[in-house]
Amino acid sequence: MVITMDKSFIKLNRKILNWRWYQDANTMRVFIHLLIKANYKDNDFEKTSVKRGQLITSQSHLAEDLKISVKNVRTALEHLKSTGEVAVQTTAKYSIITINNYNEYQKVADTSAGERQANGRQAAGEGQQYKNSKKEKNIKNSKKREGALAPLGQFKNVLLKQSELDELRSKYPNDCEKKIERLSRYLASTGKRFENHYATLVDWIETDGVTQPKKENSSSIDYDKLNKLSIPEV
Repeated sequence: MVITMDKSFIKLNRKILNWRWYQDANTMRVFIHLLIKANYKDNDFEKTSVKRGQLITSQSHLAEDLKISVKNVRTALEHLKSTGEVAVQTTAKYSIITINNYNEYQKVADTSAGERQANGRQAAGEGQQYKNSKKEKNIKNSKKREGALAPLGQFKNVLLKQSELDELRSKYPNDCEKKIERLSRYLASTGKRFENHYATLVDWIETDGVTQPKKENSSSIDYDKLNKLSIPEV
């Protein structure tokens, strides 16, 4: 989990869900606020050296920032001190709060946090761009198949060569047109794409079973023709 603040951010481990003070709203808010406000590098304030993981503040200032009472801030700090999350050094003017184990909370790799974040965004953008380019390329390639007819089917999205269409009509005269319409509806409703529509149609026809042409019943008698026959006189 990452909480952003301006151009920097802090890291927050999911283990915090099991932390003793996670359900204590004020203590939780105060601790996260201290993490955000703490120095991420050594600095100086009024001739006082403030180390990484420290901040200079006061209970009243924290109360104002968080819109809670000073009493609530004091109680939260006592909680955090009792479990070792922070140490507090008080002077006449302010308090120096040290977040114990700050480096464990905010481990830094060789590159800066800002660089990692920027690199992550760039990689994600390049990945999406690659996917979009590949998708567009596949669509163009399918449309540019050598000898391809104008798209067929109800939704004009079935791509076949003239030779493929002729072969389908020749081999499967009773199934060809129905399967082309079925494929057209399927592509339109699902958004899926196939590399070879001819192969898909053949597979569908063979899987479903080829419809055989109806045979005339040889045992039936055509009485109209029979009546038209001339019967020789005896």
